[in-house]
Amino acid sequence: MLTNYMKTITVLLPQLKLFPLNYSITENIQEFFVGDLVIVPFRNKVRIGIIWEMNTNVTKTDKLRSIKSGLTINRISNDVLAFIKHVSDYYLTELGSIAKLVLPVDILGKSLKIIKQEEQGTLSLPNLSIAQEKALIGANTSTKPVVLKGITGSGKTEIYFHMVKNYLENKKQILIMLPEIALSQQLIKRFKQRFGFDPVVWNATVTIAQKKAILKGILDNKVKVVIGARSSLFLPYQNLGLIVVDEEHDASYKQEEGVLYNARDMAVLRGHLCGAKVILSSATPSIETMNNVDLGKYNFVEILERHNNAFIPEMAIIDMKQQTLPKNSWISAVLIEEIRKNLEKQEQTLLFLNRRGYSPVMLCKSCGFRFNCDSCSAWLVVHKINAKLECHHCGYQSILHNQCPECNDENSLVTCGPGIERIAEEVQSIFPNSKIALVSKDQLIKAADMQILIDKMENNEIDILIGTQIITKGYHFPNLTLVGVIDADLGFIGGDLRSGERTYQLLSQVGGRAGRENKRGKVLLQTYYPDNMVLKALINNQEQQFLQYEMNHRKQAVMPPFAKMAAIILTAKNEIMVGELAKQMVYIAPTSDNIRILGPTKALMYKLSGDYRYRILVIADKKFPLQKYLDLWLNLIKIPSSCRLKLDIDPQSLFY
Repeated sequence: MLTNYMKTITVLLPQLKLFPLNYSITENIQEFFVGDLVIVPFRNKVRIGIIWEMNTNVTKTDKLRSIKSGLTINRISNDVLAFIKHVSDYYLTELGSIAKLVLPVDILGKSLKIIKQEEQGTLSLPNLSIAQEKALIGANTSTKPVVLKGITGSGKTEIYFHMVKNYLENKKQILIMLPEIALSQQLIKRFKQRFGFDPVVWNATVTIAQKKAILKGILDNKVKVVIGARSSLFLPYQNLGLIVVDEEHDASYKQEEGVLYNARDMAVLRGHLCGAKVILSSATPSIETMNNVDLGKYNFVEILERHNNAFIPEMAIIDMKQQTLPKNSWISAVLIEEIRKNLEKQEQTLLFLNRRGYSPVMLCKSCGFRFNCDSCSAWLVVHKINAKLECHHCGYQSILHNQCPECNDENSLVTCGPGIERIAEEVQSIFPNSKIALVSKDQLIKAADMQILIDKMENNEIDILIGTQIITKGYHFPNLTLVGVIDADLGFIGGDLRSGERTYQLLSQVGGRAGRENKRGKVLLQTYYPDNMVLKALINNQEQQFLQYEMNHRKQAVMPPFAKMAAIILTAKNEIMVGELAKQMVYIAPTSDNIRILGPTKALMYKLSGDYRYRILVIADKKFPLQKYLDLWLNLIKIPSSCRLKLDIDPQSLFY
């Protein structure tokens, strides 16, 4: 008796939370191979999919649907397929969710013509210094990922641009990743000056039609250079030779929604799978990265001098306990005098405060009422420019009140603490004739807004720039010589594992904006804690001592990078139910001597967008198979549909 067997293919659709599906092949259709892109029926529509397996033998094929046809376009390469599998296994995420990152838009139907980059043959790369040449040789000869460390202004970009030139000559594709969309404007401009053609840009501002054209260009090997945000790592490059992760320490490389991947770590994986060179560039590499250098996994290349012999800025602390400030003032007399001197020299000043808006909280001094977000465990931030109150977590907005909604007192509302709008107001009152500009996510609504700001800074149309951390990352302003940090203590709030490290990185980066050309720069840090380890390390140029201190601290606590970590976040509208579910999860957790479970506890942001949130931390020995353990544990419990479980491997922040 013959059994009804039939050849089928398994197709991976770029669909969230989906696993590969079986389809049948009719006799009159073309020959296929693993990685080919095919058109298949799915939920009453036709979708593009990737052939995941060939010639799978299944019974009862009468219920299988047949593929429609294949696409006459290059197949997804084997290294990309391997990348999808590895990322899925590491983050315990369905294959379809990873495939959705590789093919984020449907390339069926009409689209713009395939994007093709034409090299103009007008290379204009400047000569490198001796220090840069040495770093370039070290990077080129390494067979491991390279950590390119150089103080701010040392010319790291020019070094990897020389590497780009070599890979272009060898017909390879190149990816340069940046942590922020706004950063790309200055780099794109410089790239075009050096290479004579525009790189392809991939970030949230690119339209769907443009993404279709870019995807087809990448698959056809017509796109050679991509400058993009973290998602650009997953695009289906055919011939990837070089991956640059610029500002590799930046927390923005960690995706916090959907698939919770770290693009920096996955860049190293992707480079390994496809044989591409990986450059991790930063003035302040992360502790995880430096630990991998110590372990011999990465090679280390360092530049110890600024390009063109530019001066390293002088750094000093202003002890705010020794300062007497007028009421509702936040800028010390010392900093005011330095700004005055800078204005007289017609040089530019940056005042840094990592807090958007006018004030972080408004309250009633009569009854104590505070304006809180109804949906989040957060205060509403005062935005005076737009006359609104806003939650910076869920986006809720309200009008700016002029009387207390609780006691109806019309003269009792006060704002507490400064944001950058309030600092701008103070600066304007002290220096009424100066040209002042604000920069934060509130001002940079469109991608072109940053370019407008850059042009104004370069043309000296701004005297004093007041901004948040968005201005700290890689910008080069030749006439900016003074940086004043309004509140150097702000980053230490919250008790996060990485708060000290991130504060050091942030203040180093913002300080690095000063004195980029042959002008002496100065960085002044206002603080109420001048003996803080981070600040002392900064002003005394004791980076190695600080890193060693942080590493010893984490090693003693058995925390990353000396342990593996995962976070389980449970979220629901029902506060009691989610709390009980979190307790039950910990109760049923498999026991192991290699595991520590901390919690459950309320998340630091306990209520977010109307949901209540509990967090469980799982800390494991470095050699322990954490993913297998988590997979076993999570299969022991059924999560009700009214609750969401988020699994975060290698969490970068414990705030959410």
